Amino acid sequence: MSVSLVLFTADLRVHDQPVLRAALAGADEVVPLFVVDSGVRAAGFDVPNRRAFLFDCLADLDNELRRRSGRLIVRTGEVVEQVCTVAAEAGARDVHVAGDVSGYAQRREDRLRAALETQGRRLLVHDAVVTALAPGAVTPQDRDHFAVFTPYFRRWESAGPRDVVRTPRTVRVPDTIASQPLPSRADVTGVSPRLPGGGESEGRRRLTACLRGPVDAYARQHDDLSADATSRLSPYLHFGALTASQRDAPCRRSPQSISVHCGSSDQTHG
Repeated sequence: MSVSLVLFTADLRVHDQPVLRAALAGADEVVPLFVVDSGVRAAGFDVPNRRAFLFDCLADLDNELRRRSGRLIVRTGEVVEQVCTVAAEAGARDVHVAGDVSGYAQRREDRLRAALETQGRRLLVHDAVVTALAPGAVTPQDRDHFAVFTPYFRRWESAGPRDVVRTPRTVRVPDTIASQPLPSRADVTGVSPRLPGGGESEGRRRLTACLRGPVDAYARQHDDLSADATSRLSPYLHFGALTASQRDAPCRRSPQSISVHCGSSDQTHG
């Protein structure tokens, strides 16, 4: 029986999830893996609010996978070492991961590819999973980037987001792969009292609420700091609990409204 491994990073969802869909299409079973990366803590990014929100996302992802007969495998440590260990345990030939543009993600991808190749395994990277478009998809003809927003936005609109992939009904995970207990927000100290709950389910609920009314006032109020007119979806986009290509949320708005009004507004204004 063939097995593939899915390394979740900043794409913590099951809806519109190209990485998971590709792994399911290429193997009989998959290992959905998240590594609580010691490198993130060493870099100083593992602050309480981030950790609590992330743990909510992992709990919700595990719940969504279990609804589909699967489960999330969690390991802690150096990400390349942990991925190689789990891939060997599962006998996985292919490891699937979302492409990312940060320097840290690029270095992780390079190290992971090299390490897997020494084991005779492949790293398959999927673009336009944590970004609306693949890197380099929107560039002018005579240079590597746009210097003016309007022509960039017109090119962006003409390119459009990728097609949304279907949500899997079943995720078969090998019984033999062990997981650490899921980390919990309750175990994190120093969390802000009003920190919102994380996870795909909460993100989709908030997206639906935004598109049922508040987004209509965004054009008038986005420069009014006291109006609190932004969608507050940026942490859900950051962790990939929502996707910029999202079109299947139960709301009345178009895909363009989702990505432009409820996506880029928060990415710009925080």
